[in-house]
Amino acid sequence: MKYSIIFFALIIMFFSCTTGTKKVQENKNENGVSYTMYYFHPTARCESCINIENCTKELLVTKYKSNPEIKFVPLNIENSENEHFTKDYNLKFSSVILTKQKNSKEEKYKNLDSIWTYSGNKDGFIKYADSEIESFIK
Repeated sequence: MKYSIIFFALIIMFFSCTTGTKKVQENKNENGVSYTMYYFHPTARCESCINIENCTKELLVTKYKSNPEIKFVPLNIENSENEHFTKDYNLKFSSVILTKQKNSKEEKYKNLDSIWTYSGNKDGFIKYADSEIESFIK
């Protein structure tokens, strides 16, 4: 059982980390506004890191699936083409950053810096992240 869990975690890490840089296809609303929710992570990830990514994806797929202006983009910050994000957003470790773009230019961003508090509490995580998204897009 223990080995199957480790194998599953390694498979997830392999597929999520080998994709390299992803171009963000923006789906803008009629005002030219779009949002991107980035999940920045290193190559090696713990169970909490994987939980953060999975909960973020689940929230966007379930509650915000009818809002095409919000895109989810996981990026490995150890890939050389993504390293600039560490400085751009003052990242110290795995982070979820929500950004607002207008006419393809970033206007503002928010670091959901309390995600680690809820990394082992799916319901708490979803409630926290949802409230942060709602206040950000108002």
